[in-house]
This record gives sequence, C-alpha cells and structure tokens, in this order.
Amino acid sequence: MEKTKAEEINTENELENIRMSIGTHLEELRRRVVYSLIAIVFCFVVCWFFKVQILDIAKNPHKFAMIKAGLSTELQVLSYQEGFYAYMKLCAITSVFLAYPIIIYQIWQFVSVGLYKKEQRYVLLFLPISYGAFVVGGLFGYFLLIPFGLQFLIGILGPGIQPIITMKEYVSFVFMLTVALGLVFQLPLVMLLLTKIRFITPDKFISWRKYAILVIFIIAAIVTPPDPFTQTMTAIPMLVLYELGILISRPTKKGFIFLGAIVGGGAIILVAVFFYLTHKGGEIGLLNAQGNIQVLYPGGTEWKQVPNRINFRNGITLKTGSEGKTAISTKKGVDVGIDANTEVHFHDAWKIKLKTGQVLISVKESEIPFEVETPNGRIRTTKGTLNIRAGEFQTIVTSIKGEATLLLEGEEKKLLEGRQHKMTIGGEPVDIGAIINWSEGVLTKPDEKK
Repeated sequence: MEKTKAEEINTENELENIRMSIGTHLEELRRRVVYSLIAIVFCFVVCWFFKVQILDIAKNPHKFAMIKAGLSTELQVLSYQEGFYAYMKLCAITSVFLAYPIIIYQIWQFVSVGLYKKEQRYVLLFLPISYGAFVVGGLFGYFLLIPFGLQFLIGILGPGIQPIITMKEYVSFVFMLTVALGLVFQLPLVMLLLTKIRFITPDKFISWRKYAILVIFIIAAIVTPPDPFTQTMTAIPMLVLYELGILISRPTKKGFIFLGAIVGGGAIILVAVFFYLTHKGGEIGLLNAQGNIQVLYPGGTEWKQVPNRINFRNGITLKTGSEGKTAISTKKGVDVGIDANTEVHFHDAWKIKLKTGQVLISVKESEIPFEVETPNGRIRTTKGTLNIRAGEFQTIVTSIKGEATLLLEGEEKKLLEGRQHKMTIGGEPVDIGAIINWSEGVLTKPDEKK
C-alpha cells in the first residue's frame, strides 16, 4: 500500500515537473494549430486536383434517387461563380475529413501532458472508437439515409414538375447531413463517459427515456429535410444509440432484451421502407430490354445505356439500336412495344411522340384518349391495339383491335378495326420527272421549235 502511494507521489511529482506555464501552453497550442492547418491545406490542394472525382463520388446518392425517378442526374449552377464556390466547399470539407487523424493526434499531443497515465489510457481508447463511430455515422447517411431520403422527396413531386438541383445546395446538404450523423453516432460514447466520471448515473438515463425520445425527434427534424421519412430514418438509429449508451453504461439482461427489440423493430421498418422505395417506380416501367437501348433524361444531352428493368418518370426519350427491342408499361394501363431503330419521347402517361421507327400500342379502356404524335399527324385511341410505323414523309397506322382517330392537317378520320391508313403531310413523295415526261414538246411554243 505504501509502495502504491509512493508511486502515485512520484507520478504526481513527474507531472508537476513537466507542467507548463500559461505562456508555454499558448505557444504549444499555437504550434499544434499550425500543424493541423498545414495538414488541412495540404489535403485541400490534393483534393483540388481530384475535385471532379470527389464530386462524382458525392453525387452517388443523387444519382440513385434521380435514376429511380427517371430524371436527369446532372447538377445545375445558377451563376458563373457558383461552381467555383461549390468546389471550394467540397474540397475544404473533404480535406478536413482526410486530415482528421492528424488533427486528433495534434489534440492528443497538446492535452496528454496534463493527464495522468490512467486518464491517458481512457483517452487513447476513446479516440479511435470515437473516430470509428463518426465514420459509421457518415456511411449510414451516405448509403442509406441520403439516397432513400432524396428518392422520397423527389417521388412526392408528382408528374409535370422538373426539379432543378443546384451543385451548391447539394454539396452543402450532403456534407451537413453526413457530419451531423457522424456526431450523432457519438451518443453512446458520450453517455458512457458521463457515467464513468459519475456526472450522470445510468438510472437517470433510464428515467429520462421519454424525454430523450422527444429530444431525439426534435434533433432529427433539425438536421434533416422537413419531411417525416428522413426524420424517422434519423430518429430510429438515435433511439438505438441511446439504448446502447444505457446498456454499455450498465449492462443488464433486461437492457439487452430491450435493445434487441428496438434493433429488430428498426430493422423490420428499414427493410420495409427499402423494399417499398426500391420497388416503387415512376410513371413508366421498362419491362424487357433486348439489345442496345438508350435513354435521354429531361434536360440531358448524353444518351445513356439502360438496364434490363427500370422505372422512369415522364419526359424521357428512348432509342433502340439496330438489334434493340423493348416493351414499356405505364401506370395508366398502356403498354408500348418498341421495335429496332426507333426513337420515342414520353410526354406523360397519355401522350408519346414517335419520332421514327415502329411501335405496337395496347390501350385498356379509358375515358382519356391515348395520343401518339408522329411527323405526319396524330393518332388517338381510348381502347384497342395499334401498330404505328413512322418515317420522315409517311406514317402507316394499322388497327389490330378497336378503333382509332387520325388527325391530319386539321381533319379527323376514323380508322376501323382491321384497316390500315397511310398518313402524309402535303401529299406523298413522287418522281416528278417521270410524271411530266408525257408533256415534253406539248407545251413548247412555236417560236421555240425553230
């Protein structure tokens, strides 16, 4: 016992010998801050050279949500300088993430001098676990909360609305939410630390549970967009973390059971939400794709290859190659088969524009007519099956089942079942020379014959 006391006295004496004056402390603090800033600036310069690649990684949640909705994945800028400022913010935040271990090391070097060996062991154990929890929180937001939250927000817009997502707002939103979730995942460690220093007992945390639930949902509402889906997606993990903090502060069998029930219930809710969002499509569903099928999203300039099955929103354009065929279905009961070398633009669930190629259209009985616009006129039908082949000068419409109305140059014509009609604007193209050969010499004036 005396030896232990002597060791403690020696340790305190050694600590007193290395303690610094206030001026020395400030100098040491300045030095550590400078080292941290140098690390951040170095990482910022490196990030600037890879800013496009970093933005592409940060855009993945946005791409996921927009592709599911059948919209363009491009981000917009509203001024010349907005892109520059957005890239500055992107590189600054990324550089802090990359330099975080160095910053933590500099903080440790500054505070370790004033800590006892027992306290140093606690801090050395706490820091890597804290960093790991921060990373897990950020990954949770990047892979789960942000993409599905964005998909929910885009999905409630409905047809006829084209969202304009700016680069500046997206970068700020993603990184703010990522950092917030990283900090939220520190909750169990903070609770454990408070109980270890005997500032708050585990019983207090248990008695405060109902208040904690209210505070958690308030925090979730602050750090997430104003919609119930993302707020719930953020609040559920926070509730789990709160119960985990109670459990690690005072492990009990009842606590394990309660935490397991919360985790199980939360997992079921997340799986249900995941299934709903991943199977909830847009207005247009691609049923089967064969060969080369490309899509052009609204506002986009580049054609992109589409997978075998995907859902789109209105406003897209589909194009098939020489060996490409596909079929689509709308939520309004319209099925469209698309032949090779065909380009079709989908205005909405009731109207398409056949630019070139051939389609087979099947329409269930509806009060609203389905309309097909072609270079040579428009076709409407409320029920039946039509085959339409459109070219530059002629469109051939065949009614396989039911009737259709043809609108050409201000006139309406009825197409009956089992009939075919050729639609042309300004007449059909002909060989003019062959037509007027008979008149050679007939219209020649007498003076011209001499």
